[in-house]
Amino acid sequence: MKSLPTLVFQVNHPTKHFPSQLTTNTQHDNGNMFCQNISFDLSNDVDHEKIDTMDENKGLSDFEYKCPPGGQDAVIIYTTSLRGIRKTFEDCSMIRFLVESFGIVYYERDVSLHIAYRDELWRILGGIRVVPPRLFVKGRHIGGADEVVGLHEQGILKKLLHGIPLISSKFPCKVCCGIRFVMCLSCHGCCKITDQDSNGYRIRCPKCNENGLIKCPVCN
Repeated sequence: MKSLPTLVFQVNHPTKHFPSQLTTNTQHDNGNMFCQNISFDLSNDVDHEKIDTMDENKGLSDFEYKCPPGGQDAVIIYTTSLRGIRKTFEDCSMIRFLVESFGIVYYERDVSLHIAYRDELWRILGGIRVVPPRLFVKGRHIGGADEVVGLHEQGILKKLLHGIPLISSKFPCKVCCGIRFVMCLSCHGCCKITDQDSNGYRIRCPKCNENGLIKCPVCN
């Protein structure tokens, strides 16, 4: 019986110190995990800072050269005025408003008014049937609505437009009101004319496009 307390003490002794040992190991592991998380977060922050710095230093030379006809030193936007697809129409309106806010001269090519502009856009981009809007600055393909808005939010778009002439008092054109198309004077917009050489039969007007429009003779 005298050895019983000693036996109890020997049995309880490891149990008494076991929780403290477990707690110490757990704290050590948690500490390592905490340090690893901090290192991971710091590395992510550094990477983001590098990416942001690279984006801020973007110039026109960083964009692919896909020059529309007559767009070597100009800003050209391919748009559509059709409201059939609401998002496309709203994107075109947004990009137009965004470019206009800089007060620069730009040229809008509405693919719904002139189907040749649509074919021209597809040809420039290697046959890819993209939808408007599409922005080109000095022969460089900047992108669609999402890309242009993202560049504007980063302050890059303003740098890309540097050197573009500002709008003068002659803009918009008083003849076409900035649409850059007027009604064909030969067929009056009906796309048909009377051919004197074919006994008065009506033939396709050779001067206008599929909508009975011709390019404005003043601003084009």
